[in-house]
Amino acid sequence: MGYELVGRKFDEQMPKMWPIAPEALVEANHPALNQINAWATSYLCCPHAELGRSGPMCPFVPGSLQKQLLFGAVHEQSGLDIDAVKAIMLREMERFIALRPTAGNEAQFKSLLVLFPNLSENLIERAQAELAPHFVPNGLMVGEFHAGPPDKRGLWNEEFRPLYSPVPLLGIRHMVPTDILFLKGNAELFGEYVKIYGNAVPERFRAQFEEAAQQFGLSSTSGAACKQAAPRVMETLDAVSMTYRVHRHDDCPHRIRKPRDFARWLDYDIERITKTLFVKCRDGEHFYLLVCSINKRVDLQDLARRLDTKRLELASLSELKRHVGYPPTSVTPIAVNDIPVLMDESLMNLPTVLTGSGVPRIEIEIAPTELRSLCNAQLFAMT
Repeated sequence: MGYELVGRKFDEQMPKMWPIAPEALVEANHPALNQINAWATSYLCCPHAELGRSGPMCPFVPGSLQKQLLFGAVHEQSGLDIDAVKAIMLREMERFIALRPTAGNEAQFKSLLVLFPNLSENLIERAQAELAPHFVPNGLMVGEFHAGPPDKRGLWNEEFRPLYSPVPLLGIRHMVPTDILFLKGNAELFGEYVKIYGNAVPERFRAQFEEAAQQFGLSSTSGAACKQAAPRVMETLDAVSMTYRVHRHDDCPHRIRKPRDFARWLDYDIERITKTLFVKCRDGEHFYLLVCSINKRVDLQDLARRLDTKRLELASLSELKRHVGYPPTSVTPIAVNDIPVLMDESLMNLPTVLTGSGVPRIEIEIAPTELRSLCNAQLFAMT
């Protein structure tokens, strides 16, 4: 048991990382890990009368436990100061990033609980506050838990303090769009959220997004204020004099919550709405952009065979940000240099298709033949 790292070695003094699973905990034989296992199953996975909503305390944990992707590491040192705790957590962040799965849907279930049995509650809270600016730009969240519990209000019941744990710990997981609720009160963290997700916040939280954007002078990031697609997309389209149209979700009189709403507004078949997937080979050195209809599923195993590579998988948020530079909800194959583009050949049968613009809630409509030419794309039967 333990952890699997990809392509790098870590300080040998770091404690072993254990899956929170029965067979691993028997081998670990550590009282703090046993306490956390009981806490995860009886507290995080269960509903609570004061939570203010139905469902488990943490919606991520049941899936993490089922897939054996919830991990724990125990740091038992006494006398740690804030700098030592931060140094430990930055090393743990590196281990978490390298821990498989590193990308794809499964990676969203991966979490690491870093236990500090001998650390004061005050130091746990201070460390979380000072570490967040290091974690959020990497698409990660770090949360504080202790027996106090921390004096942070519940999202659905302001009288409830949900961050209880029998052992002081700092938890690491991947960021998701709904984390706007945790980041909207801090200008620096909110700005990093916008860099990753643009304004692709769930509709029920859009008013809070707009309020934070206005408060921090970032209102130009809102869908209503975006007049064009990403500048490099527009420059590329205009440079080749191609015919295209720009569609803004916020021009629709009804809320667009999903692609089918968008297609219905335009009176188009859903097949004309495309998605662009950013994938990588297992070696982590070769990347592709795959374009297909939003309602179709790419056969990555078959495509990998035809590309003569062992495996294709979705790249991570940090890799998307580093290599492509578009938010995950508005990826487009336009104006992405040095990354091969593969298009599903069935798109060629459509009069026009809609692709991302590099800006959330704005789409580019263009003929598929021109999109293929613009991106120098190869055609594959990939769905």
